[in-house]
Amino acid sequence: MKRRISLTMIVKNESFHLVSCLESVKNDVDEIVIVDTGSTDDTVNIAQRYTSKVYSFPWHNDFSAARNFAIEQASGDWILALDADEEVEYQDQNNLHTLLQREQDKEAFLLPLLNPVSDSTEEYNTFYVLRLFRNNESYRYVGKIHEQVSLPNQQNVGLATSPILKHKSLPLKVRHQKRNRNLALLKKAAYEDPDNLFLHYYLGVEWLMLGKAGYALPFLKKAYNNLSDAHLLFRTPALKYLLLSLKELGQLDEALSLCLETSLQYPDFTDLFYLGGLLLEEKEEYYIALKWFDKAITCGTPPALLSHSTGTESFLAYYHLGFCYDRIGKIPEARNAYETALKLNPKYHFPLYSLFLNLLNEKGPTFCYQHLDALGLLEIPLNCLTSAELFFRSNHADKAFCCLETYKNIFLDDEDFPFFYGKYCIYSGRLQTGFNSLLQITKNSPYYNSAQTLLIVSLILLGNLSKAKTLAIKLWKHPATRGEAHIFLWLIRFMQNQTLPPSPLKIREKELLPWVTELFLDYKRYQSPKFFSKSLIAAYGLGLEALIKATEKGFQWLLNDYDQRLQDVKLKFTAKYGDRRLLVES
Repeated sequence: MKRRISLTMIVKNESFHLVSCLESVKNDVDEIVIVDTGSTDDTVNIAQRYTSKVYSFPWHNDFSAARNFAIEQASGDWILALDADEEVEYQDQNNLHTLLQREQDKEAFLLPLLNPVSDSTEEYNTFYVLRLFRNNESYRYVGKIHEQVSLPNQQNVGLATSPILKHKSLPLKVRHQKRNRNLALLKKAAYEDPDNLFLHYYLGVEWLMLGKAGYALPFLKKAYNNLSDAHLLFRTPALKYLLLSLKELGQLDEALSLCLETSLQYPDFTDLFYLGGLLLEEKEEYYIALKWFDKAITCGTPPALLSHSTGTESFLAYYHLGFCYDRIGKIPEARNAYETALKLNPKYHFPLYSLFLNLLNEKGPTFCYQHLDALGLLEIPLNCLTSAELFFRSNHADKAFCCLETYKNIFLDDEDFPFFYGKYCIYSGRLQTGFNSLLQITKNSPYYNSAQTLLIVSLILLGNLSKAKTLAIKLWKHPATRGEAHIFLWLIRFMQNQTLPPSPLKIREKELLPWVTELFLDYKRYQSPKFFSKSLIAAYGLGLEALIKATEKGFQWLLNDYDQRLQDVKLKFTAKYGDRRLLVES
């Protein structure tokens, strides 16, 4: 006999998320019940397109009351509870009805909930939550905030690895608004029930996520120290957040002691060993840190009831293995670890920075480019753009151009491509090609203003100062780019007359100096074609240098830049020939 499943939801102003949530689950439930608690947007109209069972419920700062009201309107044998900013995904062909048919002796199920750390890099924190349960009086929500389903008998609760509930990534401002709302409700609830350890846990989490580790620490300590393994779903994340709070507050020795103590109690807790490795890494105990990261990898994905962050058993651990190997001078081992991290998760691009520097310093730009290409990293748009920018920043503009030129076909309809392709064309000496690429960027693009400034740079380097001046005047007409226009008009006047007009930096130093110094650094990276006028390029550089020198802060920046360049030359010489004391110390 088929068991009917009722989806129950409480919503308020969720028009942005509701459609994708309901689309993900509508074919797997027999009934949809939606309770609105005061929406002022299109939420109710959207809900009514999916179900006739849409109700209003006055909001009294009590989530349980609203959820229990929704359950009371449901006629199904089972309840599936979702939030509007969640979606249902399946690991296999089985659905909710298959799960209920297979596990007929259970009355409720814990389902995996993935909270995103970063959608773009596929990092998630996984928790198991009770969201699927029989529709009877035994299962009702309790608690005004961070409400939970009461469990009459834990033996009747099953653990399902599918379906997965995926929480959507929310903008930082929205997340903070929700956390501040939650804090107010949690403080009130904790005042009324001061011994409730779950409230202490949630208070600690909210404070930590708001960046207040000092406020979070006492709550997390109390929750972890007083919860038993009978509440493992709360105790192990409390341990993780406690360790993170101690790390944030610089209490590394206390955190490490806790890691050592609990590693004996939870020998399969992957995340614990990963966090221990991070603590040792921060204390510069790299040899010992390597052992902890290796242990995290060996553990693999931990048992379901242990809190888990995606990657602590794979790409994150390998990335930090590479970092530790780098610090102890084991360059091949570091390179292998970085490459493994990128292979396990190409979207997690942070190891690429370290791998790039490793290859560049050891083998040079040509080998670096060829190796990244052979690994297939340049075939992934984000990694290709990242590699190109790294080549550019390390003064190899031609290699930056090669990255995008070789793989331009993977950037179809990518609004980033014309800007960066144009930029690398210009600074690798392909001025006209770069100019043409930048002309494709429309006013709606976030790169439009930056593209206009690069167009002027290309015209200056092409020697077309009159057209550059015309474009700079056009730029001046817009208040947002008036400062940049002043700089270009000054440069053009200087290059035409070889005299120093009054510097605009003396009036608008704070606003314009960072931008001028960036122009100067890019000029230093410029690779001029052999047939090009070196005097023109030199005049452009002299103008930028004169602008920077015009203020005391700029002059000091220039001295520091020259000193850094001298140090870089010394380091490269020493790396290639050894310390032969052939350079005079400054």
